[in-house]
Amino acid sequence: MEKRIKKVRRLNVKALIVLLLIIYLIVMFLYEFLTLPIKNIYIKNTNFLKDNEIIEIAGLKKYPSIFKLNTKKIEKKISTLDLVKNVSVKKSILGCLTINIEERKPLFYNRTKELVVLSGNIEVAPSNKYLGIPTLVNYVPKELLEEFASSLEVVNPDIIGMINEILYDPDIKEDITIDDKRFKLTMNDKNVVYVNVLNMERLNNYIEIYASISSAVEGKKGILYLDSYLSENNLFTPFENVGDKVED
Repeated sequence: MEKRIKKVRRLNVKALIVLLLIIYLIVMFLYEFLTLPIKNIYIKNTNFLKDNEIIEIAGLKKYPSIFKLNTKKIEKKISTLDLVKNVSVKKSILGCLTINIEERKPLFYNRTKELVVLSGNIEVAPSNKYLGIPTLVNYVPKELLEEFASSLEVVNPDIIGMINEILYDPDIKEDITIDDKRFKLTMNDKNVVYVNVLNMERLNNYIEIYASISSAVEGKKGILYLDSYLSENNLFTPFENVGDKVED
């Protein structure tokens, strides 16, 4: 009988080393990929909130792994900030985290309650974030106060920033209430504006309205009546004609 000769395969050491090296590189790549820290944080559409305030509340100060982050949890944490109305968080495989925020609008400081009123009728404690907003100087019934705040939300923040003081000043003549939702606004430019809840949106045209009147009255300061139910009725009376001059 012929003897069978067994072939013994020699272990290819070089091939094994290459294979192990490839496996090692794959494992290391996956490890580095999955533990990749946040490289950049982009915070969009904020005017009053500071970036470091958002990063702190979201727990991102140490730039943790991008892939271990739960965006829903981050959104929930950021939503606890008073000024945050809506927030969305997105992450990319390149290590970028994008936080898109819709802020509540600071409307006015209520001196009676010593609270700042934000859009959505949210009342918060005053802070340096709210410098430059107008002050409501007297008491307003609760329901009307909420209605006034809601109506003020449609006004451009730049126009709100031009208001110094707000006074609840219902239009009453000979004990007859003509308009119980009227407010008197003292502007930073020394003009006075009367406006009611129904016509609050007309404040957005304040600059254009006064500019169109200013040349006719030679730049004099006075009272602008935007409380009329007729939108084309923008009556202006210089202070010298009403004995209600504002001192410089």
